[in-house]
Amino acid sequence: MGVLIGLALTYIMFSERGCMDWLPSERIKEDIRSRGIMDTEEVACYLKCRGLSVSDLADLVTEGDINYGESSPRELPRKYLIESEGDIQSALFELNDSAATVVSINFTEAKDCPC
Repeated sequence: MGVLIGLALTYIMFSERGCMDWLPSERIKEDIRSRGIMDTEEVACYLKCRGLSVSDLADLVTEGDINYGESSPRELPRKYLIESEGDIQSALFELNDSAATVVSINFTEAKDCPC
Protein backbone atom coordinates (compact mmCIF):
# COMPACT_ATOMS: atom_id res chain seq x y z
CA MET A 1 0.00 0.00 0.00
CA GLY A 2 2.88 2.36 0.79
CA VAL A 3 4.47 1.76 -2.62
CA LEU A 4 1.22 2.68 -4.39
CA ILE A 5 0.88 5.88 -2.37
CA GLY A 6 4.51 6.73 -3.16
CA LEU A 7 4.00 6.13 -6.89
CA ALA A 8 0.85 8.25 -6.89
CA LEU A 9 2.61 11.13 -5.11
CA THR A 10 5.59 10.87 -7.47
CA TYR A 11 3.29 10.99 -10.49
CA ILE A 12 1.42 14.03 -9.12
CA MET A 13 4.60 15.91 -8.21
CA PHE A 14 6.62 15.19 -11.38
CA SER A 15 3.97 14.80 -14.10
CA GLU A 16 4.72 18.30 -15.45
CA ARG A 17 8.37 17.46 -16.17
CA GLY A 18 9.48 15.84 -19.39
CA CYS A 19 11.41 12.63 -18.99
CA MET A 20 13.18 12.80 -22.35
CA ASP A 21 14.98 16.15 -22.02
CA TRP A 22 18.22 14.51 -20.94
CA LEU A 23 18.63 12.33 -24.06
CA PRO A 24 21.45 13.31 -26.48
CA SER A 25 19.16 14.06 -29.42
CA GLU A 26 17.00 16.39 -27.33
CA ARG A 27 20.08 18.18 -26.00
CA ILE A 28 21.41 18.65 -29.55
CA LYS A 29 18.07 19.98 -30.76
CA GLU A 30 17.94 22.42 -27.84
CA ASP A 31 21.50 23.51 -28.66
CA ILE A 32 20.48 24.21 -32.27
CA ARG A 33 17.39 26.18 -31.19
CA SER A 34 19.29 28.20 -28.58
CA ARG A 35 22.05 29.21 -31.02
CA GLY A 36 19.55 30.56 -33.52
CA ILE A 37 18.96 29.13 -36.97
CA MET A 38 20.63 30.89 -39.89
CA ASP A 39 20.40 29.97 -43.55
CA THR A 40 22.74 30.34 -46.50
CA GLU A 41 21.72 32.27 -49.62
CA GLU A 42 21.01 29.03 -51.49
CA VAL A 43 18.82 27.62 -48.69
CA ALA A 44 17.02 30.97 -48.36
CA CYS A 45 16.28 30.90 -52.10
CA TYR A 46 14.81 27.38 -51.88
CA LEU A 47 12.70 28.32 -48.86
CA LYS A 48 11.40 31.48 -50.57
CA CYS A 49 10.61 29.53 -53.75
CA ARG A 50 8.44 27.11 -51.74
CA GLY A 51 6.81 29.74 -49.53
CA LEU A 52 8.59 28.55 -46.38
CA SER A 53 10.63 30.40 -43.77
CA VAL A 54 13.23 29.84 -41.08
CA SER A 55 10.42 29.09 -38.63
CA ASP A 56 9.65 25.99 -40.70
CA LEU A 57 13.26 24.92 -40.12
CA ALA A 58 12.72 25.46 -36.40
CA ASP A 59 9.67 23.18 -36.62
CA LEU A 60 11.84 20.58 -38.37
CA VAL A 61 14.30 20.70 -35.47
CA THR A 62 11.52 20.28 -32.92
CA GLU A 63 9.64 17.48 -34.68
CA GLY A 64 12.42 15.75 -36.64
CA ASP A 65 14.87 13.00 -35.82
CA ILE A 66 18.65 13.24 -35.98
CA ASN A 67 20.28 10.84 -38.43
CA TYR A 68 23.55 10.09 -36.65
CA GLY A 69 24.82 7.93 -39.52
CA GLU A 70 24.84 10.95 -41.86
CA SER A 71 25.93 13.47 -39.20
CA SER A 72 29.46 14.49 -38.22
CA PRO A 73 29.31 15.16 -34.47
CA ARG A 74 33.05 14.73 -33.87
CA GLU A 75 34.27 17.09 -36.60
CA LEU A 76 34.62 20.83 -36.20
CA PRO A 77 32.25 22.43 -36.89
CA ARG A 78 29.76 19.77 -35.85
CA LYS A 79 27.12 18.84 -38.43
CA TYR A 80 23.77 17.17 -37.80
CA LEU A 81 21.27 15.89 -40.37
CA ILE A 82 17.71 16.22 -39.12
CA GLU A 83 14.99 14.33 -40.98
CA SER A 84 11.21 14.60 -40.88
CA GLU A 85 8.16 13.61 -42.88
CA GLY A 86 6.84 17.14 -43.47
CA ASP A 87 7.40 19.48 -46.43
CA ILE A 88 11.09 19.62 -45.56
CA GLN A 89 12.45 16.08 -45.74
CA SER A 90 15.85 16.84 -44.22
CA ALA A 91 18.26 19.65 -43.45
CA LEU A 92 21.95 19.64 -42.57
CA PHE A 93 22.79 21.96 -39.67
CA GLU A 94 26.36 23.16 -39.07
CA LEU A 95 26.94 24.36 -35.51
CA ASN A 96 29.28 27.35 -35.41
CA ASP A 97 30.26 29.42 -32.39
CA SER A 98 27.37 31.81 -32.75
CA ALA A 99 24.66 30.08 -34.80
CA ALA A 100 23.34 26.89 -36.33
CA THR A 101 23.59 27.36 -40.09
CA VAL A 102 21.54 25.30 -42.51
CA VAL A 103 23.96 24.36 -45.28
CA SER A 104 21.73 22.03 -47.31
CA ILE A 105 18.07 21.16 -47.47
CA ASN A 106 15.96 18.46 -49.13
CA PHE A 107 12.24 18.55 -49.80
CA THR A 108 9.71 15.73 -50.13
CA GLU A 109 8.45 16.97 -53.51
CA ALA A 110 10.61 18.17 -56.39
CA LYS A 111 9.94 21.70 -57.64
CA ASP A 112 11.84 23.79 -60.16
CA CYS A 113 13.42 26.78 -58.49
CA PRO A 114 15.87 29.27 -60.01
CA CYS A 115 18.37 28.63 -57.24
